[in-house]
Amino acid sequence: MMQQSALLEDWSYFADWGDLILAVGGLLAVTLALVWWSQQTRYWHRIAILSFLAAFGLAFASIYLFWVPPYYAGCPSGCMGWRGYPLPVARITFDGQTQIGMLDMLLNTLLLWLLILVASLVGRIGAVIFGWERWSWRTRVLVVLGFVLIPWAFLPRYLPPPQPTTTGEELRLVTNARRAAEITYGVTGLWVHRLALEDLRQLSPNPLGETTPDLTAVRSQVCLRGYTYFYLPWRRYRVSLEPTGVNALSIVELPLEGPCWTDEATR
Repeated sequence: MMQQSALLEDWSYFADWGDLILAVGGLLAVTLALVWWSQQTRYWHRIAILSFLAAFGLAFASIYLFWVPPYYAGCPSGCMGWRGYPLPVARITFDGQTQIGMLDMLLNTLLLWLLILVASLVGRIGAVIFGWERWSWRTRVLVVLGFVLIPWAFLPRYLPPPQPTTTGEELRLVTNARRAAEITYGVTGLWVHRLALEDLRQLSPNPLGETTPDLTAVRSQVCLRGYTYFYLPWRRYRVSLEPTGVNALSIVELPLEGPCWTDEATR
């Protein structure tokens, strides 16, 4: 986690002074977008209010849609989890408490507000160029479906949700487990569009260290979270890998709530 000054500790868990400087640029961009809208319509203030409310609603909803529980993948001593997207807005403690950072929430709302205003600006320009006013309502519905709702629904296929960062051997295990879930067990497809890492554990002792290793023994397990349309979380999947970490031995479907591991085995 980023190093923060005492001034920010009570207001933010993720942002630092550098992020606040970037926020000034974001406010300037939002102001320019609103100035542009004020030149297009006298109802620009309604656009400003509605777009802000939409951004705040999305930021608030992201607390419940996007979360990473406390994890050990890439963090041997254990790291607290977080909630929110595209920027984290709350941390999850090891006892399960969610603590919202007010500055983090405002920064995420500002980013989403800017994205919504830019999208509305592009949509307005496109509507003028292609003559939106002359189209029938059926054509307008089809355009909204084809260029707004459908791309948004399939966005999980192209933009990864939040997840712990892994490197080296752990990254190899996670990659193999995700590949097995997607290809061998066919988890992803028509309904589940993205698998995000939730946690990883490597069991001891390592069977490869034995004189006659049992290659059917479970050495590592990877917990994955599945997302369906519109980034809605669907299920979790626990993939067990054999000692070399190349092939999967089994996969278990789990609910979104509760522990991913069935025991308290240590790393």
